Amino acid sequence: MVKVARRMGKQKKGQGQEDNVIMFPGLVARLVDKGMEALKEKKHYDALRYFQQSAELEPTHSQARYGLVITNIELNRLDEAKTYCESMLKEGIGQYYEVLQVYVSLLVQLGKYEEVVTMLESVMAEDKLPPKMAESFYQLLEFSRQMTNHHQTGIHEDEEPVDQFSSPDEWIKTLERGDPNQQWGALKKLSQVNTAKVVEAYRAFLEDKENDPVLKSYVMQMMKDMNIEGKFVVHKFGDTYTVQMNELEDVFHERFGNEVVRVLEDHLGQDNPTVVEMVMQVWWHYLFAIYPKSPDPYETKVWAAALHYLGLSLLMEDDDKNMEIDDIIVLYKTSERPVKAAIKHIRSIETHLFQSTDPIT
Repeated sequence: MVKVARRMGKQKKGQGQEDNVIMFPGLVARLVDKGMEALKEKKHYDALRYFQQSAELEPTHSQARYGLVITNIELNRLDEAKTYCESMLKEGIGQYYEVLQVYVSLLVQLGKYEEVVTMLESVMAEDKLPPKMAESFYQLLEFSRQMTNHHQTGIHEDEEPVDQFSSPDEWIKTLERGDPNQQWGALKKLSQVNTAKVVEAYRAFLEDKENDPVLKSYVMQMMKDMNIEGKFVVHKFGDTYTVQMNELEDVFHERFGNEVVRVLEDHLGQDNPTVVEMVMQVWWHYLFAIYPKSPDPYETKVWAAALHYLGLSLLMEDDDKNMEIDDIIVLYKTSERPVKAAIKHIRSIETHLFQSTDPIT
């Protein structure tokens, strides 16, 4: 631990007297700054040392603790980063949702999908997520639900871990031949590489009819974040089309998605907030799955009414459903045909992704 000692004058130590130990003013802040500078320069072990010293001197310093998380991620020490994140959450250090977002991302990378589902479902049931982070949490939740489903249908956690990949060529091979769990690991690695060969691997992945449609949404968002441009052929849900990367909207069709949620909350939020929270997860998952296509028709009332019905249908007996949908259509001042089509399409996407046996009516 870094510390500086000095004697108070030249007096001899008597009984009960000891050296007074003080820190230079601003020492912790300077150590954190040095850690951040080392991190930017990719001097990860230097950064780790600075952040460790900072945290020892001031255990509740949020930047020092967060620096330990980020540095361990950069060193691919994900278990250590996860432990540091857990301690920050338990001790209430740092911005809770920012730390939670990193923690959940680590759980996903470590393949702990059931933990992600349990944690995020609990958080979403108890708290109102910050709007700027809600989409990311819904994205991670729905991906983890899908991966949990894959595990239950034959994917085992003793498969080759991501850390055993050693080169972009091997990651590309895994993207081409692996199961969805392994492909997700390969994509996390490839996100650090931007070469023509990697871009062509993305191109082939998007076009392949057998690849997971949700993973394709991740690929497109990742390419957008990496400023990759050009036209790409995408195959999803039996349909093939071409997209121009620099013209893509952010995943989830954020503006339209939030407009639908606002309309839904106006009609259902006061009476059934739990149902609203539940169908919001369905809604964001649906938007993410069909990305980059937009909901059709592009009318907020139609989709809000469809979500209203889907939420209440979980609480209704079969005999009440036809009567209830008529009431909902009147409430939202829309038409029966597009609302029923929207309900059917949401259910069909869920059935495709999760192999649900729930009938489409």
